[in-house]
Amino acid sequence: MKKIATISILLCSLLLLISNLLAQEHEKNGAWYCSMKNHHSHQFDRQIMGPNTPEHTYDVQKYTIDIDLHKNFSSPYPHDFTAEVIVNFRVDSALNSIELHAATASINVQDVGLAAQSFVQNNDTLFIQLDQTYNPGEMVDVSINYTHLNVDDGAFYVSNGFVFTDCEPEGARRWFPCYDKPSDKAALEIYAKVPSNVLFGSNGVLVDSVMNADTLTYHWLSENPIATYIMVMTAKSNYNLDIDYWERPSDGALIPFRYYWHQTQPSALTKEQVMGMADHFSESFGEYPFEKNGFASLNNEFTWGGMENQTLTSLCTACWYESLLAHEFAHQWFGDMISPGTWADLWLNEGFATWSEAHWDEAGGGYLAYKANIQNEANSYLAGNPGWPIYNPDWAVNTPNKNILFNYAITYAKSACILHQFRYIVGDSLFFKAVYEYANDSINFMHQSAVTEDFIDKMSESVGEDMHWYFESWVEQANHPVYENEYYFTDLGSGHWQAHFLTKQVQENAPFFPMELNIYVVFKDLTDTTIRFRNMVNEESFVFDFDKEPMYLGFDFDNEIVLKQASLIISDEAKDEKPMGIFLRNIPNPATNKTTIIYHLPENGQVKLELFDLTGKRLEVLYEGQLISGSQKLELETSTLENGIYLYSLQANGMTSVQKLVVQH
Repeated sequence: MKKIATISILLCSLLLLISNLLAQEHEKNGAWYCSMKNHHSHQFDRQIMGPNTPEHTYDVQKYTIDIDLHKNFSSPYPHDFTAEVIVNFRVDSALNSIELHAATASINVQDVGLAAQSFVQNNDTLFIQLDQTYNPGEMVDVSINYTHLNVDDGAFYVSNGFVFTDCEPEGARRWFPCYDKPSDKAALEIYAKVPSNVLFGSNGVLVDSVMNADTLTYHWLSENPIATYIMVMTAKSNYNLDIDYWERPSDGALIPFRYYWHQTQPSALTKEQVMGMADHFSESFGEYPFEKNGFASLNNEFTWGGMENQTLTSLCTACWYESLLAHEFAHQWFGDMISPGTWADLWLNEGFATWSEAHWDEAGGGYLAYKANIQNEANSYLAGNPGWPIYNPDWAVNTPNKNILFNYAITYAKSACILHQFRYIVGDSLFFKAVYEYANDSINFMHQSAVTEDFIDKMSESVGEDMHWYFESWVEQANHPVYENEYYFTDLGSGHWQAHFLTKQVQENAPFFPMELNIYVVFKDLTDTTIRFRNMVNEESFVFDFDKEPMYLGFDFDNEIVLKQASLIISDEAKDEKPMGIFLRNIPNPATNKTTIIYHLPENGQVKLELFDLTGKRLEVLYEGQLISGSQKLELETSTLENGIYLYSLQANGMTSVQKLVVQH
């Protein structure tokens, strides 16, 4: 509601009423920075790949890369290098050739070896003829010697002593030949030659670093499989490195947390927050699943936010923001340990990471802090909704452009709210049980990939109810419900009343959205109740019986259904019923930092809601304007008010009601 500065009141009338009474939006968050980073990455034209077949003919087990980056750290900082990659793969259906991705604008393949007999590189695809036909289950190695051209390709970055890669969604093919789809995860081993003053980081653990003259060879190994888009190299001349250790709860092992920085050192508070996140997320999602964690602050070529490379997150310069760290750290579970099966399933990555920012707020500020974060995401979606669904099956085959794939309102904000509403539907106990079981399913998901259908199936299994009715509608349909709800009360006599509630969705840009609804009812004796019920068809009516007189009815009073627009009016069917007067109350009372004023209007009209101290001095006009009949509410910040008793009045259509507000910090 909009606050109006204009103030007027009949003070004498108000003081009489007082006497009678006394006698008796959005802050920038980690998800936003992550989205902006992906939007502002270099955009290059690429060849559209053909549709992927449902079954791949081979499964990469490991990439071993031997790369010489020595000259890339010296002026004029060229982008070219030489390297060899050995691709170890398991044959899944009989084959005598394989296809890999290798961007022709970036990579020039020189020759192939081991089981590779010959090759053709064309249209970003590397066709390799094998030396024989291999049968399912056999393990095969092919080697590929190649050069990276002296080009800036938006995946391999070089400038002023900095070298790093940044690959989401399909940039890995620009710095090494690979099968560049997120479902085919593989172990990674890197041997990298750099000058002796360079610190070089990558995925997994540092096996060793060997000095030979002025050349330092780093050896990094990740035995945990990685999706190609989160394989990374990060290096700089005279980089700074801090290492802290997190004690793993299960066995007491000390897990290194590495912080690479070059301008702004992460503070002690930042490192303490990260350790807290490790504890909090491990408790909720299962123990941190990797052998190390790391963050690397990059230069101005990495313009925005962060990138959740497995065990070594990239950050923009000096971007040691708590919300950003929480977002990227949560990705180590959702996106890294469990990767998207296709790019149509990216919402699982970003939805969980964005939701986890709110979950981290909840660790320090309780549910109210969590809910404020979620509401901010809902507002971002409602303000920026481009009108397409979260999940589009075509994206599984044809990777969309970055403006679509990383749209903040959809991929980040709405996806997080989808998870929040699932929490609301099933309750905290089942929600956290389902998330934990999903993240700790070692047979189907841990260190593997998930598609949306598999995720829904797992949620259904964990909560003991088929949840396709919710997820399929809300994830696969664009937009959101617009409710025009109606209600009225009926006096049945003999101390019995009924509340009649009609829910109706009127959006024209989407079908019906089934949902778990709730109404909040306040009775004449000032007791209250919340009633929940499932709405599975449009224009559905519900009747609720009471043995005391209801005075107020509100729809989704706590706004747990955050992805909606809604209005609530008194139904025309109530015209023969006894008209209700003004109802006015605030909850909670006493209030600490915030309270909600709820009120009921018997008919349309001009309304004024004001706040006073005990002397009758007007402190603020809370609302003034035209409102329709029915139930309304207004959030009032009380954190700036001193402890004590205040009064608030509602004037509407010649009637005035005054109530007492107690503030107690």
